[in-house]
Amino acid sequence: MPRGSWGRGRRGWGAPMIGGACPRRISRFLEPCLLLLLRGDASHGYNLVEELQKFGFVQGFMDISVVYRVLREMEQAGWVTSEWATASSGPARRVYHVTPDGEEYLRWWIADLRQTRDEIDRFVAMYDEQEARRASGQAPQQ
Repeated sequence: MPRGSWGRGRRGWGAPMIGGACPRRISRFLEPCLLLLLRGDASHGYNLVEELQKFGFVQGFMDISVVYRVLREMEQAGWVTSEWATASSGPARRVYHVTPDGEEYLRWWIADLRQTRDEIDRFVAMYDEQEARRASGQAPQQ
């Protein structure tokens, strides 16, 4: 159920990623993060920005407009719904809820992230083995 391609972004394949991940990848990773937060409790955008810190997004570096854009895209895709909440004091706020399609999309993300984690673990294990052999003076294995 992936949406779009993650692609190379502006830097190209070989360029170093200085200062963090590709913004395009981050906006895609916002989707499962927002779905997981909303799955726990319906919320509005500003509260979600604060909660995104749990996933390593740094407040001040995360533009609220990006969060709202992703929420609108997710609503158009049918993964969330929203309604205006006027019960609290202050201005009305749009409150978002996860739909059954959003739950399915989140399950797809979880499966994909688990597979990616396993692949990264194998990669890191191979690196660690090579480093251990180098430190002990053994020749690399082919």
